[in-house]
This record gives sequence, C-alpha cells and structure tokens, in this order.
Amino acid sequence: MIKVSAVETGKVKVRLAQMDATTSRLPQPLNVLFSPGWSEWLPIYAWVVEHPEGVFVVDTGETCKTGKRGYLPMYHPYYALACRFDVKPEDEVGPKLRKMDIDPKDVKTVILTHLHTDHAGGLQHFPNSEILVDEGEYAAGTGVSGRLNGYLPHRWP
Repeated sequence: MIKVSAVETGKVKVRLAQMDATTSRLPQPLNVLFSPGWSEWLPIYAWVVEHPEGVFVVDTGETCKTGKRGYLPMYHPYYALACRFDVKPEDEVGPKLRKMDIDPKDVKTVILTHLHTDHAGGLQHFPNSEILVDEGEYAAGTGVSGRLNGYLPHRWP
C-alpha cells in the first residue's frame, strides 16, 4: 500500500501581484515587489510518500531560520520586499515526520521539484537520503546567478 501525506512546514505571505497575473503599468518583477496588498498566510508543504520500497519526501518545505536576521539575503529585493515567512522550529519537516513516527534518517530519497527555499529549506533534516533534483534546476540555482534569481545555495547542506 502507498500512502501520500501533505505536511505543512510553516506559512508564507506574498504580495498579491505574485498570485495574480493581471497586467499593470509596471513590469511583472517590479509589480511583484511594489504592488499593494498581501496574501493571506499560505501553507508551505512537503509531501511524504510511504511506499513498500521506503519513505520518499517530495520537497522539504521551509526552515525556521527564515525568521532569524541575516538568514535571508537582505540585498535581494524579493526577500526584502515581497514575502514574509512564519515558520517555527516544530513546523519544520523533521519534527513533523517524527510526529508521524518516521525518522528523517530513514527517508530513502528526497525529490526536489525546484530549489527555492520554500521547497529546499528543510534539506538539513535528511543527512542519509539520496537527493534528486533536475540537472538544469541545479545549474540554475548555483553560483552568483542563482543567488540573484532568489536561490540560497549557500544555505544548502
């Protein structure tokens, strides 16, 4: 039998323009940064697949470190102006798995849909897991260009 569970790893608020693709006078990146209004708190999910071949996790959700000064790069306009995180230590994927009687060290494979922090923020909980990510996504997320595009490769374990 296969069981799939959504695991909420905290919440995020984003500018309404990020959720609404309607046109404005500003180019879309600027519209996302400077539009008025915020979304409601939105859940950040990781997905747990309990399979006969082992436990798999799809995305790792967010880390509580986003609430600590200096974790998110203040030079990056998106983190400075367009999102707010609410993640407590007990919201992270590791503690959530333990509540499901799953030791993160026993997770066979972690599959990342992409490498932005709300999908890869919980990687530190999986020291024994095989980590799978698309080769192009890994290339896009690394180096200076990755940082400029909102990835946090310096935070990946």
